[in-house]
Amino acid sequence: MDGMFPEGLTTRPLAMSDAAAAADLIGTYERHFVGETFIDEADVVGMWSTPGIDLDVDSLAVFEGEVLIAGALVDDRHHLVVDVLPSHVGMGLGTALAEWVEHRARTRGLAYGEQQTAASDDAAATLLTGRGYERAYRDWVLRMDPGTELAHRDLPPDVTIGPFEEADARAVHAVIEDAFEEWEGRIRRSYDDWRVLMLDREGADPLHFRVAKAGAEVVGAAIVHDSGRTTWIPQLAVRADRRGEGIAQELLAQAFAAGRDRGCATGELATSGLTGALGLYERLGMRVVAEFQTWRLDLQTYERRPPRRAPSGCCLALAGLEAGVVLVDDERAAAAAYDLRAGLVLEGPERVADLHV
Repeated sequence: MDGMFPEGLTTRPLAMSDAAAAADLIGTYERHFVGETFIDEADVVGMWSTPGIDLDVDSLAVFEGEVLIAGALVDDRHHLVVDVLPSHVGMGLGTALAEWVEHRARTRGLAYGEQQTAASDDAAATLLTGRGYERAYRDWVLRMDPGTELAHRDLPPDVTIGPFEEADARAVHAVIEDAFEEWEGRIRRSYDDWRVLMLDREGADPLHFRVAKAGAEVVGAAIVHDSGRTTWIPQLAVRADRRGEGIAQELLAQAFAAGRDRGCATGELATSGLTGALGLYERLGMRVVAEFQTWRLDLQTYERRPPRRAPSGCCLALAGLEAGVVLVDDERAAAAAYDLRAGLVLEGPERVADLHV
């Protein structure tokens, strides 16, 4: 990789021991762009532990001394990730990593790549469209503030909601994945992959999950992860034939109520424009605290640019560990790394979650 990076920097594949540093890198972007962070070390560990990523060949980290200042990652879910610390934009790191990650994606045989940017980032939007990206959908992070009354619903006579039981794990996975598979372009997660992200991740307590049953059949579920004093719901789904009966609303209310009892004052989740659920959550008393735009690039027809050292003022800054590549050719946009999450809305430990009601 001689000539790809400025002199004095070192590179190697990412390792699981870099998870905390990677979370700090992403958090720096999130705090800069939206005022707070929605990811932590456990999220990164969960994502890197999935079968679709081999860090030894699917990642590249850039260090200044012992400090992780940039990195790139690709997985089998079409997520291209390039992260650069805001303090290190303008050095050509992002451009070099973009070349690397797009080449790796093509080597893996991926037909397209996805990324997510802050919806308010007009400079990134201009640059992405110029590179051949197209708008796919929007995602929103919503918050239930402390003290907001939770809107409970009466359940159908045959439906009960209770705690998660290990015997229900595969049925819960099936209900969730069947629901999300209805989204165009959404890639189904295997049970093993889903389990790594949802059940076995560090800090997860399945006793906090809520499962709706009609008799012995699972018809809905809310996956719940505590993050500090926040109850985060990365996945909420109801079986297609039982939607519109208030089951999702009651799952949500019970999950947030139990979180408050545990000392989690706020509740958060995310939803996608693909679901049409934004208005529902707002009517339940939640408010939008972050908005993102997901973009898609056809990797097979996108004309690659020859690798080159970026000129002054040209950089590529990304963050999120979930997707995408952004070229930043404008110094006004060089003040922040871009949050690039995609397709998951963001699902699982990616903190911006899958929701289907």
